[in-house]
Amino acid sequence: MARGGDSLNGFVDSGCTIRGELEFSTYFRVDGRVEGTVRSKSELVVGEGGVVEGEVEVGRCVIGGEVRGTIKATELVLLHASAKVYADINAPSLVMEDGAFLEGKVSMDTKTVKKNTTKADVAS
Repeated sequence: MARGGDSLNGFVDSGCTIRGELEFSTYFRVDGRVEGTVRSKSELVVGEGGVVEGEVEVGRCVIGGEVRGTIKATELVLLHASAKVYADINAPSLVMEDGAFLEGKVSMDTKTVKKNTTKADVAS
């Protein structure tokens, strides 16, 4: 479930395709296909079988499937190990699990990046 107990606002199941503009207010999950523009101040989840092609502008974007286009998040982009992302990303926080694939440019506004971050351990 979405952060903060938000309830599911909508769902695109496998085998379904939406073309055009998608706007939602709380939490939306894609296990099918969305082509076009996705906008929300809340959370978009792209499941392992989900595909989103186009422009994504959301608060949080959690990806386990495939995204092609651009992603702009005001809070966070999280790429699970199964994610395949062919997109430019603009977000104050990007988390990638081992195995996630990303091809594209990543940009962060220095004013919105969290100041209390920790460095990853580096193997020598």
